[in-house]
Amino acid sequence: MSTIELYGCRGCGSAVVEALLERAGLEFVYHEVKLSERGRATEALKAVNMTESAAIIVMLDESYPAARVLPAAGDPRRALALRWIVFIAGNMYPAISVVDFPERWVKSKVASAELKDGAVERLKAYWTLLEQALKPAPYLLGSDMTALDVYAAMLSRWDPGRAWVDEHCRQVASALALAEQDP
Repeated sequence: MSTIELYGCRGCGSAVVEALLERAGLEFVYHEVKLSERGRATEALKAVNMTESAAIIVMLDESYPAARVLPAAGDPRRALALRWIVFIAGNMYPAISVVDFPERWVKSKVASAELKDGAVERLKAYWTLLEQALKPAPYLLGSDMTALDVYAAMLSRWDPGRAWVDEHCRQVASALALAEQDP
């Protein structure tokens, strides 16, 4: 396989991919992209053949099965991991986008504030759903850390914030804290 090149920015969605690559011991070249600035990395990013963190997680799992990014095929936890990774990508990520950029949806400052508040409430509901649906033991899907733990840990740093998750979703927060201790 050719050299893996990761284009990302600190604190962005690329963090989950970076963490999984490091955890798997896979060599890669990291290119810092400042989304607010045009430059060589930004232009190169436009030509990338794989985007979207959830898709990259699946691709890494398929390309490097020894890395154990997800539970193995045939393991019932695999379907759960895929379900919740897609849930995060399809529900939580869009709500975070609304929180970060409400002006993309509405024009007035009042409407932006209301939209942002509503999106934060949706995120709280999504975290609560994860708390109710998963029974960490000790990781989100049981005894082994998976990409789901890493992905959720990354998102917990965004709105409504890790303090809210720690206070209101204690089982999930415990699994995320454990995942964050993994080198």
